[in-house]
Amino acid sequence: MKKKLMGFWSNLEEYMCAVALIIMTLVTFVNVLSRKIPSLNLAFTQEIVTTMFVWVCCLAAAAAFKTDSHMGFSFFTDKLKGRPKLIHKFLRIAICFICYGIWLVYGFRMVIGQYNSNLVTPVMQMPGWLIGIAIPLSAILSMIRILQYEFKKGDELA
Repeated sequence: MKKKLMGFWSNLEEYMCAVALIIMTLVTFVNVLSRKIPSLNLAFTQEIVTTMFVWVCCLAAAAAFKTDSHMGFSFFTDKLKGRPKLIHKFLRIAICFICYGIWLVYGFRMVIGQYNSNLVTPVMQMPGWLIGIAIPLSAILSMIRILQYEFKKGDELA
């Protein structure tokens, strides 16, 4: 059970992205077909697809840290050994944490503002904070995944 739970946790972002992409594909397909039926109004599908797109982008950013798939200067950094490699590693972590810390603080401020103002989407009347919460959640997941990648079991510091 614990192994299955850990497997699910390790691939959480991918599972969520897969579900969102399937929903986006199906909704867009139905929307395209509905254009041939004049009496069918599926204006709400645009909101679903846009919401899912925001979530997929935010979750994919976190997932990319697990495998070090973000763009970098590996041509130079792969050549580092010893102390310079260690300095680079901690500098990279610090810069990423500063950036995602900003996402976290301002993301939560945005979500609180959306919640307090009862902001809703125009067509579906869905609470706006359900979309906005993707930003701070992505920041938290990204920070966790950065640490998981940088300090994975058996990894040497230098």
